[in-house]
Amino acid sequence: MELTERNKTLALLQKIDEIILNKVTDIEEIAHQITEEVIKDAEFKAMYIFLLDKETNTISPLSISVGTKNVAINPELEKAFFSIKISAVDKKNLVVETLVEKQLHQTDSLQSFLIPYLDEDSCKKIQEVYGMKYFNLYPLVIRGEAMGVIIICAKEDKEPFFVHFGDLAVRLPGVIAIAIDNAMLYQKIEQANIRLRELDKLKDEFVSLASHELRTPMTAIKSYLWMILNKPQAISPEAKSYLEIAAQETDHLIKLVQNMLTISRIEGQRLELSIETLDLFAIVKQVYDTLKVKADEKKITFTLVPYPEKLTISGDKDKLSEVIENIVGNALKYTPENGRISIHFTLDKNTTGVHVSDTGHGISQEDLSKLFQKFGRLSDAKISKTPGTGLGLYITKQIVELHKGTIAVQSEVGKGSTFSIFLPILEATFV
Repeated sequence: MELTERNKTLALLQKIDEIILNKVTDIEEIAHQITEEVIKDAEFKAMYIFLLDKETNTISPLSISVGTKNVAINPELEKAFFSIKISAVDKKNLVVETLVEKQLHQTDSLQSFLIPYLDEDSCKKIQEVYGMKYFNLYPLVIRGEAMGVIIICAKEDKEPFFVHFGDLAVRLPGVIAIAIDNAMLYQKIEQANIRLRELDKLKDEFVSLASHELRTPMTAIKSYLWMILNKPQAISPEAKSYLEIAAQETDHLIKLVQNMLTISRIEGQRLELSIETLDLFAIVKQVYDTLKVKADEKKITFTLVPYPEKLTISGDKDKLSEVIENIVGNALKYTPENGRISIHFTLDKNTTGVHVSDTGHGISQEDLSKLFQKFGRLSDAKISKTPGTGLGLYITKQIVELHKGTIAVQSEVGKGSTFSIFLPILEATFV
């Protein structure tokens, strides 16, 4: 019989574990379901849970369950119980004494822990109706601090209070304390996450607004600088040098503002794609023609390898052009004079690849993980000193993924890098 009862205890503890796992953050629901389950399976006459509020220094009821099957909970008792706000310094109340001393207390008086909310006569009447004789008060202790009190009214009318469920009564306070503590921690994490999401939204709104406001005056500055630099009147070489530097920095700022605006739209899921059927080679060829002049200026051998088939894809022409331009632009930026850059295509089942290879500095294995992060700057001194926002590859990766594609990189220090973009293909036909 003892083994049977112990198995019942273990089964009940397992049910309590399931309740805790299913109601991770709802403290009141956890307490209610645990008290109901304990009363049903352990056949205790009553169970109460009190919780300490450190901010107000008061102890309030969290849950009550009465096990008498044929008698409903007395409205007077229920009202009194859930209106209780015990001062944590009121030592007349046995709940406070249990909390302060962190020790088990036993009593045969309901009023001892409902004082001053119910008088002695009312408490005696309630005890008589429910057959409540003895109460055990256990402190709920977590990390050495008492956080509340659990009160169990045993099913026996006289001592010993617990015959087969002594082990359960000893374990319950610890299990309940951990459950409530975990729920409170989860609630704090949820509240912190909500606050972080609010701050993140405010940040996105600020970045979007600031980017819009900055873009207009920066464009105006760029226009005036262009007008001055292209006036027929002679400008002194020194003044022209200063103005050219100002124009370059203005371009840099406009690019940064545009990148910040794009990131804000991407992370706010507001970036819209104008999807159409496209010739991928034509897009790459246009970028190649645009940047060929810059490659020639650096004496870089820039090659576009033709592909025998027309690669038809579905995507946003402007966004994909931006992707290709960013990758090729990086190759031009980090490839020294007399170096080589080539673009070639591959086709594999339903995917086409665009590969941009260069003979630049190369990227260390340590730095490869930083490439597609926001404001990611590489540790290599030669690369880190090169001007850039640290946003281009992050944006590139996001745009490629919006097209249901992937981006990869292979690199070796001193030998160069190959960036590869893989996109779903609609059709490949010979031309």
